[in-house]
Amino acid sequence: MTTRRLLLAAALSGARPAAAQRDSRASFAAYWHDFRAAVLAGDMGAVTRMSRLPLESRGELDDEPVRRLTAATLPSAFRRLLRTVEDVRTNRTVLEVIRDTPEPTLDPRNSAPDQARVSSLAFARGRDGWRLVTIYRGPEE
Repeated sequence: MTTRRLLLAAALSGARPAAAQRDSRASFAAYWHDFRAAVLAGDMGAVTRMSRLPLESRGELDDEPVRRLTAATLPSAFRRLLRTVEDVRTNRTVLEVIRDTPEPTLDPRNSAPDQARVSSLAFARGRDGWRLVTIYRGPEE
């Protein structure tokens, strides 16, 4: 198969060249730096602006209802999420995980291009860049 046909097949299949995937990871790292700074500063206005609204809030189980968070409801829900214990073995909260993750490490085997997950937070890249798109709330929600 010629190079042209291979490139066409890759384009039609949705496959992305390695350079584009590296660009996606690099742009997420820049976004994460700003997002993390906003979270650590307690700037819920910035967190809201860095989110795609309405934001999905999902429970631990698939059959739990999906909630849609707006600019008015996101700050309080996000603050509750930050206090949620992320890992019962270490008793670390979501906020502590964010604090302890200055550089995100995205495993390409577990993340799709233009999507990333850190702790209970899911992100996606669209026309307007990276945005927080889903939070996974804890059992007490």
